[in-house]
Amino acid sequence: MPLPKAFKNIRRCIIASDGCASTPISTSGVDDLRKLILRTLNDNQLLVLNSVADQEQSLTSLLKRLSEEYGIPLSTLKLNARILRELNLISYGSIRDKRAAQLENLGNFVVKLLMDDPWRALDQFAD
Repeated sequence: MPLPKAFKNIRRCIIASDGCASTPISTSGVDDLRKLILRTLNDNQLLVLNSVADQEQSLTSLLKRLSEEYGIPLSTLKLNARILRELNLISYGSIRDKRAAQLENLGNFVVKLLMDDPWRALDQFAD
């Protein structure tokens, strides 16, 4: 089962959290935010974002593996990774600055919101 469909099929019952400094977002608000993100990011961007969250390796290695595993052209994945960086969702090194690809704070928020822990994601940005 391809990863992007797993993101889109998430339908979890979300329980409101207590003790937030700001007014908590409603269950429907979380669902609406999730829908907005899923409409904004394409399948390839979701795949790259989730892979960066799961693996600590250089972006080049990660994208080569995804290209082979999913049959997506490497140039397409590179373009989508660049878009994610421009959206401040991920960061990665360069030829001079070698380092693993990683989620930025906003990217971490998006992954948590889409996957298992939407209320913890919202707590991160409550203030």
